[in-house]
Amino acid sequence: MTFGKPLLLAVAGTIMLSLVVCSTKDTASEKKSSHRLSRLPLGAVTAEGWLKTQLERSKAGMGGHLDELEPEMIAKPFIDRQHKSPVSPGWSGEISGTYWTGLVQLAFTLNDEELKEKARTWVYSTLALQEEDGYLGSYRKNENRLEDYSAWSANWCYRALLHYGDATGDQTILDAVHRGLLWFVKNWAGDQKTPYAGPILMESMLVVYLKTGDEKLYTWCLDYIKWLDSHDTFHHGMASLQRDSLEYNEDHVVAFGEHVKNPALIYLAGGGVEYLEASINGLNQIMDKCWQPHGAPASNFEYLSPPSANHVTEYCNFSTFLNTFSWMACITGKARYGDLMERILFNAAQGARKKDERAIAYMSSPNQLFATMESCQFGLNSFEVYSPCFHVGCCPAQSVRIIPEYIRAMFLRDQDENLYLTAFGPCRVHFASKEGADLTIFAETRYPFDEVITLHIKATAPWKKKLMIKIPSWCKNLEIKLNGAAVNGSVNEDGYLPVENIWNDDTLTIFLGMTPTLVRVKDVYFQKEPLRAIECGPLVFSVKYPAFWTPVAGTPLTPLSEDWTWYEASILARKKPVHPPFYTLDLTDLNRAVAIVKKQSASEYPWDDSPIKLEVPMRVSHHAYSRYWDNQRYTPMAYGNPATADSLSQIVEMVPYGCTNLRMTCFPVCQ
Repeated sequence: MTFGKPLLLAVAGTIMLSLVVCSTKDTASEKKSSHRLSRLPLGAVTAEGWLKTQLERSKAGMGGHLDELEPEMIAKPFIDRQHKSPVSPGWSGEISGTYWTGLVQLAFTLNDEELKEKARTWVYSTLALQEEDGYLGSYRKNENRLEDYSAWSANWCYRALLHYGDATGDQTILDAVHRGLLWFVKNWAGDQKTPYAGPILMESMLVVYLKTGDEKLYTWCLDYIKWLDSHDTFHHGMASLQRDSLEYNEDHVVAFGEHVKNPALIYLAGGGVEYLEASINGLNQIMDKCWQPHGAPASNFEYLSPPSANHVTEYCNFSTFLNTFSWMACITGKARYGDLMERILFNAAQGARKKDERAIAYMSSPNQLFATMESCQFGLNSFEVYSPCFHVGCCPAQSVRIIPEYIRAMFLRDQDENLYLTAFGPCRVHFASKEGADLTIFAETRYPFDEVITLHIKATAPWKKKLMIKIPSWCKNLEIKLNGAAVNGSVNEDGYLPVENIWNDDTLTIFLGMTPTLVRVKDVYFQKEPLRAIECGPLVFSVKYPAFWTPVAGTPLTPLSEDWTWYEASILARKKPVHPPFYTLDLTDLNRAVAIVKKQSASEYPWDDSPIKLEVPMRVSHHAYSRYWDNQRYTPMAYGNPATADSLSQIVEMVPYGCTNLRMTCFPVCQ
């Protein structure tokens, strides 16, 4: 079976989200009818294959140790309120809560008893500090609990607690979070609200409302969303999300990614199609004006920015938008959100991680040849280096949760217990049906490095439900077999193909043909003749440049122990300068087939050594070996190294974006 077909010179436009919305009456009796799909309990979906390997590396790396590296900023804020922060107790609380949100999910998705015990200790130590009036958070009594970051901090704490309660079924956790939220309902009433960070608390409010039915939580969210329209400094309100277009620099991109889902969550809890449409339109806004080819928005200086091959994205955005897409998959039942989850994880997020899981880059870009203390042009100088914990610790903490949240969102179910395969990867699913049957599904695959996903399904009693298989928007060659027999069916309007069966001991094989495709790249500097990138399935491919890694001291808030360090990565060796080639695509050359090379990887972990590569004909720039490189500190713009049709032609190896740390992804074309 071949992996793909010759290159198609297709043009991919901007991804837009145009959803068919089911109207729901806004009545008390139908409040929960808007919930199209829901997640299984935390721990029901566990990692296998390369996903398990990555989580094991995370445990040995940042995922299992960030609280030890930065105890005052990450370990302590909620268990003894001994925070260490140059900004506020809410700032350290945000970073701490983010880490524990990731750690709790890592523990149960990896099914690791040591990490579960670590999570348990944090959870019950945090609950022990809840005060009589219900306050539960990182602020001491003499600190301003009404400031903006108080809500941001608390929401992250509540996310972590609710995840643990979901995994263990401990009702006392839900009760404690409920009391903590009622403190905010009482104290953040009227105009005692904030326009930037405060609205994030709507997520916990609405999650707990759906579990308890406490109308005060829902009413508080309705009041908040209305209040924002007249106090919308940062454009988080309904009117802003309903505009035709956002404006650059008007909002922090992570805040936008968190808040854009708030109206959809209100729709989930109580109906009102205008709320859902506002969130969809807000996502359209950012994807139309800011989206990068690696699947995430540009965020120069952390703010909304135009796309460019050299513009950067803050790592927090990868986790934030994946989580938002996960919520939107649940709320709308649309398969396209699974596509967006895959693209942002496999490309943008993996390409900014050191493969041993001991450091990430705070900011990264599609074309990047340097990750040094000097190379970042769109933020603090150190933001492109690889670090286990920056003095601004949000991105390392965010990096812990992204893989577990992806795994948990791979399988969703509807109210009739039909199971939806929303995204792909190796995993194991185990849950009990309402009828009492125990169901286990083992998803055996190397996806996205392979086109085949095999589901081994076993039920202790016959289980007559549908398996809804997401069919990716890029897939033109599809084949599904049940116990070796072809499954005939059509993809529904939501993007899923239903497979009906009385499941007992069955094997479902899914083949998703992946074809290399040339796409136009939006770049603010290349509007007349767009840059191009090459995709294959959910993967974007890059020319991987060798990275020379140099340990550096860095500037963490707490000095690192001897076995941890920051790293600079550069294509220039310190002792022997390397003059790397720059490439240009000749569209005439590309009429020839692009070869797909499949091989037995030297590593069982595919992000170390990809089992698939592309061989692409390219032209070498006339300036590729210029002495200009000897003093270079920043990644040059692609147009700085032009090539023409008479330039040297080479077959160039490309690998998946996520297998790189330094790379070229977006290419100019020969004139």
